[in-house]
Amino acid sequence: MSALDRKVKSLQRRHSRAYVFFLVLILGLVLAVMIGVRHYVLEPVRMQDNSLYPKFAKNSVLWICKLPRCTENIQDGDFVWGIMRNQDNMVRKVLGIPGDSITITNNGKVYTPHRNFKWKGEDAFIETRSIYVPRKGDTLFFDKLNDVEQDNLISLMHEQNEKFYIKSSLWQGNREMQLERIGSTKLGNRHVSLQEIDYMPWQDRYLVELQIFQAEPGNAPIHIKREIFNAKDSSKISFYVVPEDCYYLVCEKASRCADSREVGYFTKNRLLGRANKTANRLQKKFDRQVSRAQRFVKMVLKGK
Repeated sequence: MSALDRKVKSLQRRHSRAYVFFLVLILGLVLAVMIGVRHYVLEPVRMQDNSLYPKFAKNSVLWICKLPRCTENIQDGDFVWGIMRNQDNMVRKVLGIPGDSITITNNGKVYTPHRNFKWKGEDAFIETRSIYVPRKGDTLFFDKLNDVEQDNLISLMHEQNEKFYIKSSLWQGNREMQLERIGSTKLGNRHVSLQEIDYMPWQDRYLVELQIFQAEPGNAPIHIKREIFNAKDSSKISFYVVPEDCYYLVCEKASRCADSREVGYFTKNRLLGRANKTANRLQKKFDRQVSRAQRFVKMVLKGK
């Protein structure tokens, strides 16, 4: 068979209905795979703010792996896509995994089992505190937790729809004081109300304790003690068994960002996926190429 005959037959095959059908079938399969990957494996998530800058800038796209294996093996430093209790989605960095103990000082130094660093702009911790990130099945005794950990446990119990209420009391050392003494303290330009003390953030309670200590004679510390009671039978809840693994998620930029410092632990079922490093690396290369092309077009237009 001559070369011309072979070429004619090749062209006939390429233009045959069977060949066209085969190409359409292949393209359909590729499209189906891409749609499946898009909906069940990878999710493009656009950053709504600069909370992870300079790693990820505002409006940049992160590719998030949604497979179970991606949320089963979350490590320190990973970027995860989670859902807050108000149903807002956000991407944050993992600072603590189940079983970790984290210390954050009042000058922004952070100590974890994995790394130590200086957290620029951190101003939520007005006093140094250590935080234990609980595992599933851990038993937490409420009176042995510090004020930050108590706040986190209360938030966790609310998330799990536990029915309870809190009673606060005021102590100077081993001596109980009148709770009404709190009403003479101020936060900003307003007096503190007794109705808000039970669920007041730990920073505000610390400032209230400090004001009372400065006004009261004696060297014994001032402490606002809180106790939790079951809403059904008013029995005291002295401990709580953690139902899920918990994670401590934070921003790259410490200020003006909602993360675990404000909302407490993120349980595993509120983590929707983990950033895929390979996909995001390719995305960054693509973004750089697009940026270069845009700069080149601008230069050409200016030259004209």
